[in-house]
Amino acid sequence: MKPKTGLLIITEDSPESYSPAGERVRHMALASCSFFGKVIVLASGGTKSQSGRGVTSKALLYAVSLAVRMPFPISAVFDPIKFLMFSVHGYLLSRHYKPSYVLASMPPFEIGASACFLAKLFGIKLIVDLRDDWEAAISSQLTRYVPFRLISPLFKLATKIYSFSTGILAITPTLVNTIRQRGIKTPVILAPNGADTSVFFPRRDDARRRIRSRYALPEDRIVMVYCGSGINPYYRLDLIMSCLRSLPSYMEKKIFVVFYVYNRIDSLNDLKDRLRIPGNLIEIRRPLPRSELAELMAACDIGLVPFDDKSYLLYATSTKIFEYLSVGLYVISTGPKRGELDSFFASNPILGLLVPPTVENLVRVFSKVAESAAELFSNDYTNLRHLFIKEKFDRKKVMLKAIQTLWNDVLVG
Repeated sequence: MKPKTGLLIITEDSPESYSPAGERVRHMALASCSFFGKVIVLASGGTKSQSGRGVTSKALLYAVSLAVRMPFPISAVFDPIKFLMFSVHGYLLSRHYKPSYVLASMPPFEIGASACFLAKLFGIKLIVDLRDDWEAAISSQLTRYVPFRLISPLFKLATKIYSFSTGILAITPTLVNTIRQRGIKTPVILAPNGADTSVFFPRRDDARRRIRSRYALPEDRIVMVYCGSGINPYYRLDLIMSCLRSLPSYMEKKIFVVFYVYNRIDSLNDLKDRLRIPGNLIEIRRPLPRSELAELMAACDIGLVPFDDKSYLLYATSTKIFEYLSVGLYVISTGPKRGELDSFFASNPILGLLVPPTVENLVRVFSKVAESAAELFSNDYTNLRHLFIKEKFDRKKVMLKAIQTLWNDVLVG
């Protein structure tokens, strides 16, 4: 019998959004409905409270309007407006629904801080879903703007939040080790990213041709796709565009690159114009609803994950990698050597490869892939990639197992 306990999930990324973090929260809410009597999601976006949309009929979604934010780089360190908005709305929801647990999807820090505040105020248990090593990322990205001595107190507060929590979900083994190295003894459960294999799956050749026609993709070239943020500094979209500028002219008839990004579209188009990349080689488009995106991706050949090589990305395994693979795409990734992705592709070469993020490496890989298309993109390999994700990284199964372990071994164990 399901206990009559409630769970309040606080997240900046709405499960209705295009973001991978929002998709993770959506499946977290779905899985949590099997163990908690009531699940409430408090997310950013919109101007008024919304319920029962984009999550599940068993979970309620409330939106916080964040029309006013602090300017960068202050907002990247601590945004008091964001903290206040989530704390106030979380307080009202906690008074009304009386949850027994509050779960913070981090980063950003303000989410964890507001959830910790509510947990202490109402005497309920805190859970943290840690999606990346954001402390290392901020240290790398912001020390050019803000002295480290001004940022370090934030990291100490984050460590106190993790230590105060009852349980932590972490996306990779590397991140689990990082948590332990920082002296945090809270129970940690591995909850990797994945793909919804019921939505992201391969299509037959005739369907792929129809989809390409519908989305104005060339039928006689290798189509490479990037889906995600256009603004995160660790996604080196500039390298991909510089690579396209440096390709031999004959490659214009062999490949086509398309970006589906949910921000920074105008500036990426400006960069394309400055680099004088031929218009028939790349297009930058607005995002698609998830079901349409899955269909579009299945008609492509290669998924692109252009990570930087910063040390804080050693842990990184983006959701888009699993979604690319689930529709059968071969993945070309850049990033740091000896990290999670390097090991992932080295152990499974039919899935893709990782190279250090340089224009020269991408030119070499793009040219090589263009010559071996028949082997890499066969139906057998496409189906093997989907089966690999379905067996090991199906989003629903992964999150259900993580929440079940959290419930049995940490919360009521």
